[in-house]
Amino acid sequence: IIHMFIFHIVKLMENKNIFDAAIIDYCIAKGVREHPAIQKLREYSAQFNYGRMLITPIQGNLLNLLIKIANSKNILEIGTYTGYSAAWIGLALANDGKLTTLDINHKYIECAEQCWNELGIKHKIQALQGDALDYMNTFIQQKQLFDLVFIDANKSQYIDYYELSLQLVRPNGLIIIDNVLMYGHVLSEEPHKKYLKTLQKLNDIIATDERVEVCMLPVGDGFTIARKIDI
Repeated sequence: IIHMFIFHIVKLMENKNIFDAAIIDYCIAKGVREHPAIQKLREYSAQFNYGRMLITPIQGNLLNLLIKIANSKNILEIGTYTGYSAAWIGLALANDGKLTTLDINHKYIECAEQCWNELGIKHKIQALQGDALDYMNTFIQQKQLFDLVFIDANKSQYIDYYELSLQLVRPNGLIIIDNVLMYGHVLSEEPHKKYLKTLQKLNDIIATDERVEVCMLPVGDGFTIARKIDI
């Protein structure tokens, strides 16, 4: 029995998802209202080699709800890619809200903007191309503050993104980080890849960081939600 249990756990890890696919599909069918334009963008993005870099529909819906619950008006996103998460964010923002999204590569910006136009949210979104760390440091110098920062970019720079985000988010604001589980590979005791070591270190930092309250969720590839404490 023990051997069979271990076998099933290993198979689950190989599938890189702790939940059965049928359960995930059920949750999406019953608990996610994905706009047709967003769904079309997700399906379009799936054809690319890095298509799985997208957040899942469940994560998109959760992000959308958190923005509405927190009444976030000014949001910073690190990592645009095809604009899928930005679409969920833009829909959640009030008409006078603003999303600034950063990416080193604008290869897919046209398909992103097409979706944003279909949704009627493009006027809320400022897409900037360049090094995110440079932009973040510039925003700090300009004394800009955001209600929410969403991090989903170069994993090897996650600690830098997090530390700068703490300077950029207002007290009681949120920092949300994707890929904190990296398909379960964060459990590795001897990771060979630098970005895995960075993710493990980041998770250790946040777990005991008295500057934030935190909740890590096993949705998608792992979502960390941190609230900056008002000291």
